[in-house]
Amino acid sequence: MSAAAAQPAAVDYLSLAKEGSHVVKNFAFAGGETLAELRINYATWGAPKRDQAGHITNAVLLCHGTTGSWQNFGSPWWSTRMYGPGQPLDTGKYFVIASDTIGSGKSSKPSDGLRMQFPRYTLTDVVKAQRALLTEKLDVRQLHAVIGISYGGRQAWQWSVQYPEFMRGVVPIVSSPFPNAGRRGMQDFLGIEPLLRDPTWNQGAYTDQPRNFPLAVMAYWMLLDGAGHLWDVAPTRERSFQYLPLLAKQITQNLDANDWIYQLRVNDGFDAYSQLERVKARVLVINMAGDEVVPIELGHIAKASAKLGPKAEYLLVREAAGYGHAAVVQTVDVYGPKLGEFLSKLPADKP
Repeated sequence: MSAAAAQPAAVDYLSLAKEGSHVVKNFAFAGGETLAELRINYATWGAPKRDQAGHITNAVLLCHGTTGSWQNFGSPWWSTRMYGPGQPLDTGKYFVIASDTIGSGKSSKPSDGLRMQFPRYTLTDVVKAQRALLTEKLDVRQLHAVIGISYGGRQAWQWSVQYPEFMRGVVPIVSSPFPNAGRRGMQDFLGIEPLLRDPTWNQGAYTDQPRNFPLAVMAYWMLLDGAGHLWDVAPTRERSFQYLPLLAKQITQNLDANDWIYQLRVNDGFDAYSQLERVKARVLVINMAGDEVVPIELGHIAKASAKLGPKAEYLLVREAAGYGHAAVVQTVDVYGPKLGEFLSKLPADKP
């Protein structure tokens, strides 16, 4: 038998996921608007375990990043390093839940038909809808932990202050509890403004995707990657002019411009830092040393850790720094063990 034949087949966690949806009736948004039916799509791995009172004790919520969906967490870069026996999110131990946020994946979003008349939603609404999914559909009354990456990390921060009693642990990855201001706010601005200035956007009432949509995505996306990786993939003048247009073409193939605008505006009003005194869960913050989206030189995590005190732990990953924000994909094997240790040490009762 060859060495290749002796290798166990890779597990396809996308096909193993149990996908479903939940409709929240008359959902009231923080801004005062309502939606008669708000659909939240989700997937699960593993099975719920209950205590003697019948309460689920092993649920972990995963929160995806901008333009993402639950499928990000079924992809091999994450799932094959997280869900197997003895791995950090061993699905024989944990009931793992990943939802499509409002405005993303198969959940309700502007491109369903309302376009720019879709209610304006914020992180407060996103987390409220996730809680409705957990309590109304999945019978989860408390989470073992909330884990999120990038925009998903902001969801995790928001969970910690909006529903502080609902989880025992919070793990924001490549994310800050501070507002998306400074250069990070400008990044959101650059992702939106080319569309608003584009006549073909037509206030959101377009037939074909607006002409400036790829430009808006390019302006936003460049800061997500690191200088080292961008040099590696575009080491010539010609290639540096080609790389971003090709990337934007790939990203916009399955993305709608109005959905994109809403996905960036969701950050409006976010400020978990000012409310950190509400946090009751234990917190593990994981960031990347070369990340220009959440730059360590701003000292935000040090300030947040000082507020949180002994309930907070911090891991700064220095490997793959040339990938910038995207190093989170390259370094699962580095931060995964710390994540697993953190989850295993969380108390079995309330925070």
